[in-house]
Amino acid sequence: MHKGRKPRERVSGFTLLELLISLAIFSIIAAVSYTSFIAVNRSVESNRRNEDLIRELRGLFDRLDSEIASAFYGRNDDGTLFRSRRFELNGKEVNDLLFTTVRPVTIWEYGVHGGVRRIEYVFDESETEGLVLIKRVYGLSLPPGDLDEPDEFVVCDGLDSFQLRFQDGGGWFDDWDTDKMNRLPDGIELTITLAGGGELREYFNVFISEL
Repeated sequence: MHKGRKPRERVSGFTLLELLISLAIFSIIAAVSYTSFIAVNRSVESNRRNEDLIRELRGLFDRLDSEIASAFYGRNDDGTLFRSRRFELNGKEVNDLLFTTVRPVTIWEYGVHGGVRRIEYVFDESETEGLVLIKRVYGLSLPPGDLDEPDEFVVCDGLDSFQLRFQDGGGWFDDWDTDKMNRLPDGIELTITLAGGGELREYFNVFISEL
């Protein structure tokens, strides 16, 4: 009598196909996780940059509030003015701004005290994202004489738009020029859009109409 063969025990484990499927699933999960991590990291970094920029802009609003409140224009004085024009820079709408003010200037900004100043805000292209806001401060004598070389520094960057509107009675204007209007506006509205998203808006009063 022949003894029957003992059934071969099946060795448990993964087949090659099962391994390939597992690796494919793992690769997909890893790719999705990495993409999500990068997206979250970029979002956190963008929010951090926006928070820093908003703090800088709050400081800008405080300075503008003081400067614009003390802006003045003399109808018979060629050394005083208030000008702004709306234009496009790289597809972004901005206003430049040039005006005369009697606001005292702080030592940490310009190294001098007080006096009449001509303030200019202009824009340049950023090497990274958005636009760069630049401030120039000119010394000015009354009666008007030659302007000194301006002190210039970067106020902030990462702006997508910088739009001014000027209130005159019940009307609003995107541009202003004292050579044409022969007076200062009653108030100014500033709307700033950040390159990373978000919008800030502020209103400034002009207290000195003319001297």
